[in-house]
Parts: sequence; C-alpha cells; structure tokens
Amino acid sequence: MSKGYYSLVQYCPDLSRLEVANIGVLLFCPEQGFLQARLTQNNERISHFFGREGHDWKQISSFKKGFEARVENEKTQVRSLDDLRVFIDRRANLIHLTPPRPMKVSDSATDLDRLFDELIGEKKQQKRTVNFTRYVGEKFNAAGLDNKIRRDLKVRVDVFDRDVDIPFGFQNGRFNLLTPITFEAKDPRSSEDRACRYAVEGKSLYENPDPELGELQLTVIGRFPAKDVETEERVSRVFKDVGVRLFRDEHLPNLIDEIHRTGKVLSQPGELD
Repeated sequence: MSKGYYSLVQYCPDLSRLEVANIGVLLFCPEQGFLQARLTQNNERISHFFGREGHDWKQISSFKKGFEARVENEKTQVRSLDDLRVFIDRRANLIHLTPPRPMKVSDSATDLDRLFDELIGEKKQQKRTVNFTRYVGEKFNAAGLDNKIRRDLKVRVDVFDRDVDIPFGFQNGRFNLLTPITFEAKDPRSSEDRACRYAVEGKSLYENPDPELGELQLTVIGRFPAKDVETEERVSRVFKDVGVRLFRDEHLPNLIDEIHRTGKVLSQPGELD
C-alpha cells in the first residue's frame, strides 16, 4: 500500500456564493508517480444542481477537457504534496479542486475508478450501457460471428495515459474496437458532451497503433432515444474527422453484414488471426 491524496473536481459558476457541483476526482500517489483526473462524461450533475438554463455548455465541456489535458501535461512536475497544493491553488476558473485528502492506494488506476464510482458515479448510465452491451453481444452470437469477433479487449489510450476495456473487436485492415454507448440524456447537449470524451479517445487510438492489434479504429454503436434525430446529429458532428465511426443501434444489421463480408477469421474464437 502507498500513501496517496485525492481531491474532488468541482464546478462553481459563482465563486462568491461557493455553490458547487462535484464533477470528477483527481488522485495523486507520489510513490507510484501517479497523477490523474477522471471527470463526468456529461453535464447532468451540473444541470441537477444549477438547472439547464443560463450555462455555456460548450465552454464547460472545453474547461473539462482542458483540465484533464493540464493534469496530463503537468503530472511530471507534481512530485510532492506541496506541489499538488500549488497545482490546486492555480485553478481559478469555473473548475477548481478541494484541498487534498489522504488515502491508502494499492493500484492507482483501479483506486481512481473506485473513487469516481463512490463519490461521483454515473451508475444509471453505466447500467444502461451494460445492458446495451449485453444486447449487442447477443446479436453477434445470433449472427454466428464467434469466428470473427474478439471479446473483452484492453487497449492503451495514450492521451489519457490509461487502459480502457473494449467489449468487442474485429480485424478488417484496421482493428475495429466496437463500443456500445447509450446517448439517452434528456438534453441532447449532454449526449454531445458524452460523445466528446469518446472523440478524444478515438482520435488517440486512431493515431497510435497497438503493439498487438496494430492500427486501430473506434467504432461506436450508439443507442439513441426513439425518433431523436437531433442527438444523433450532434454526436455525428463530434465524431466527424477524428477517426471514429458511428452506427445507430437500428443499423446494427449493417455492421453485422460488414463483419461477415470483411472481417478476418480468427485462428480460434477470441484470438487474433
């Protein structure tokens, strides 16, 4: 076990009133050389505390992405608790951090995920995604794709400096990482914010080949509210030109057909050719 420190990442629209919404967690473990933040993929918590009106959602999403990028860029400069306090004190915009609190750290990345789930959480969204992933897996099974689909992958996302789990994948030139995602927020802008994270992730995967899988491409299988054209259009615009493909769940048969036609057969089910 190592000694670590965590801070809540908070959105504060009016510093004079000190009203905040917790939107993420930052974890620092000097012994493991670890500094990383995880923020919410949408703005539902901000909407819950401060309402949906009167916010510049694009600016807020930009601040969130900028904060994660700043943590990534400055992590080599934060080597001690005092360094972390200096980093926290420099945050003066709409997003700031609470004073660091001590904790025991075993595996930094796993402990960050646990902190996020316990203190922030997006459990309803996660449950819908789990159910949707199961649904997609059943469709692949029914289509007889076991000889072309690899399951339960883990790949490195360089821009976030962490591994991510990918439920499905197939090879047809680039290795396609298939990720079912639900975009069912009432406000289409929240789904747009959720898509932004996957766009950054997908761009990094596209530009950085995997040592085992080779060149990569993120393919999102999206579930949208019925008859909701606006949300799909917003998500499509976010994914445009960053190397991320989008299939709406209703178009899953088209993806299945593509895998049948172009997917390479695995040497054994679940293994690379």
